[in-house]
Amino acid sequence: MNMINRKSLAVLIPLSLATVAAHAQSGRNELDDRCWNLTFEEPFDSLSLWDESTQEGLWRTQYIWPRDVIINDEQQFYIDPALHGVSPFSIEDGILSITAEPTPRALRGVVSGQPYISGVLTTEKSFAQKYGRFEVSARLPDGGQGLWSAFWLLPSFDQWPEGIAVLPEIDVMESLGHQPNTYHTTLHTNQTGELTSFPFDHTLKSDLTSDFHLYSVVWTPETVNWYLDGKPMASHPTPDDYTRPVHFLLNLAVGGTWPGSPDATTEFPASFDIDYVRAWSDNGSCKR
Repeated sequence: MNMINRKSLAVLIPLSLATVAAHAQSGRNELDDRCWNLTFEEPFDSLSLWDESTQEGLWRTQYIWPRDVIINDEQQFYIDPALHGVSPFSIEDGILSITAEPTPRALRGVVSGQPYISGVLTTEKSFAQKYGRFEVSARLPDGGQGLWSAFWLLPSFDQWPEGIAVLPEIDVMESLGHQPNTYHTTLHTNQTGELTSFPFDHTLKSDLTSDFHLYSVVWTPETVNWYLDGKPMASHPTPDDYTRPVHFLLNLAVGGTWPGSPDATTEFPASFDIDYVRAWSDNGSCKR
């Protein structure tokens, strides 16, 4: 979920399936919880939202930039229950749902003209970690065309750093609604002075919208390694500009120049369901 369109402005360096497989299997083992110490766990038994007035809470409902800044030509506005009187977030039996739907009539004048409302959650103000394992257990939206769900990591700053247009970024999982069997993992880096992206696209036999799967990334000083349900999927050397602790971002976008706009087949309301989010630190007990 890059801050500019994934398919246009960035220099994309795609890898062949053979290269992806070679990277993924190059000395990489399946994830083993015994190798890790749990440093963050959100089971979503309840939802603690960040309160700007008290500076308390866990999950912030907007990005580091202003709420009315719309990225990637997307068509949703990310709302906050306290500000807008409507919540895109619900919890049932320990499952958080982020729901996108057409903008209600009562909100049409306060959402920058966007035709859809949805939600984003970030730990920008509450949690960040340098290196480790970061993961989400999630069921992807099954609403079809124009839906764009993501779990990603950005470096943390008190405010947007001067002179930087786009932050380095790890996309742990991105999914487009019209591709229920495919998900995407990407590195975005500015280490050469020009935004460069390294995408890995994973097409599976199973429908990722029908059940929960564990999407993980392990970031070390040497490599970034992605996993699906604990199994290695792709690997890339860690860029030189990956130097700061990162925070979590979860969101369900609608539209944009990558997924395209919803059409007559798109089903609303559409939900991105999350069971839990976790972070771990390497305890050094298992061979990599």
